[in-house]
Amino acid sequence: MKKIFTSVILLAFIWVNSNAQIPDWSTRIASIIYNNCSSCHHAGGIAPFALMNYSDVNGAAAAVLDAVTQHRMPPWPADPSYMHFTNEAVLEQSEIDDITTWINNGMPQGNLALAPDAPVYDVSGSVLDTIDYTVQIAPYTLQYNTDEYRFFAMHTNFSDTVYVSKIEVIAGLPEVIHHADIYYDLSGQTFITDQLDPLSGFNNATGTMNTDKYMNAWQPGGNVVEYPHGWGIMVPPGADFVFEIHYGPGHIGETDTTKMNLQFIPADEVERQVHVGWLMNTPINGPLMIPADSVKVFNQVTAPLGNDLSVISICPHMHHIGVSYRVWYEDATGDSIPLIDIPEWDFHWQKYYTYQYVNHIPAGSTLRSEGVYDNTVNNLDNPNNPPVNVYSGPYTTNEMFLCYFIYAYYQPGDENILLDSSLLISSVEYEIDFSFDVFPNPVSNELMVNCYNQNLHSISITDVLGRNVFIQKENLNETNSLDVHELASGIYFITVKTVDGKASCKKLMKL
Repeated sequence: MKKIFTSVILLAFIWVNSNAQIPDWSTRIASIIYNNCSSCHHAGGIAPFALMNYSDVNGAAAAVLDAVTQHRMPPWPADPSYMHFTNEAVLEQSEIDDITTWINNGMPQGNLALAPDAPVYDVSGSVLDTIDYTVQIAPYTLQYNTDEYRFFAMHTNFSDTVYVSKIEVIAGLPEVIHHADIYYDLSGQTFITDQLDPLSGFNNATGTMNTDKYMNAWQPGGNVVEYPHGWGIMVPPGADFVFEIHYGPGHIGETDTTKMNLQFIPADEVERQVHVGWLMNTPINGPLMIPADSVKVFNQVTAPLGNDLSVISICPHMHHIGVSYRVWYEDATGDSIPLIDIPEWDFHWQKYYTYQYVNHIPAGSTLRSEGVYDNTVNNLDNPNNPPVNVYSGPYTTNEMFLCYFIYAYYQPGDENILLDSSLLISSVEYEIDFSFDVFPNPVSNELMVNCYNQNLHSISITDVLGRNVFIQKENLNETNSLDVHELASGIYFITVKTVDGKASCKKLMKL
């Protein structure tokens, strides 16, 4: 009898303990979903269904489980082991495990009083906190079942120069639009040509567009473009915005209402002008032609840069035959520094990847890349079966090999401008690719920074607002002594960066 009683207790303990390991919605799963999924999966968002509450996730459980275990969602094609960026949408394995365990064990709700509030999004689909100006095309109904290029011009009536600090494009037909390029025109000619066509916008049969500055490019999966504080794209008074929209084939009769939301910099806070452009666009071993039933590798090498650049974001571009795209630069000493690697190209997720810090590329450096194209039946995204020869060109069934950069001209200290606000959280202490030691911590006067087996580029200290208060680039060794006695008392972050773009950060207390 005693043995039976003991067995019952043991079984009860095992049952209670096993249930204690099952996460619930309220205390674990909700925060994972809200932080990683809901920004796309909400009413008006780009995803096909919402994930904004327990009921939403419960109803889509099979799709959620498949997407996270196969690492398709959240979408983040860039390889974080090659280069880190802001807002990395990469689930930790523990988060994947928790979602899997939760779904496979009945999806318990837990105590809903403990659940976090769902994020709030604008019903229009915007994720901007404020919108200073919106420009939207008049509704256009697609006229053809083939690829369409169409141009739309819209007056701004700006009486003063404005500086754009954020750009958000909300595509009216996100599954149809191949790209939406945005310019401004100071001549007014594009607007005049637009009026000649009885439909919204015009095509090459009516005329050509005139532009003075390229501002932005939206591709499928495109996100909000944001620049450092005080930096922006200058738009002069009287400028007209011009959209060049490429519609993919097979969607005649569908109607587009694409719009662009802008945030401006207050006039008294403008510091720097931002520039954009496709700095890499021609393979050195071209022409870009991929024969049927072949896999080809192409490379790009630019001429040496004439100016130091401060790069904010990068956005590679290929079509459906492309399968991988890796970009780096080689400095004047021959060192190779990583910029981005997309090992499994996905045409549907072409993001602007923003660096955690402004990325300084010195003058004299050459931008370099390797792109792989698979024109065989093994490429499941190949639009042709059987495969046919694919050439460079503007249409969806053609190919491209381009890389878009958002940058400013370098000023000393730009490389210490923090772009990833998550690194300012007081609890954050990250060691991405290497470790280093700081002591004493807290510190009063002299701080020792030890970092072994690394070629150091800089040691910098920022305050909690991201402002640089100390930097040392010269005479860096494995053991370094820093004089910090002039720093005010408070919390700081010390960042060690290597010449190949790696970075590690620790919290520092100054007495």
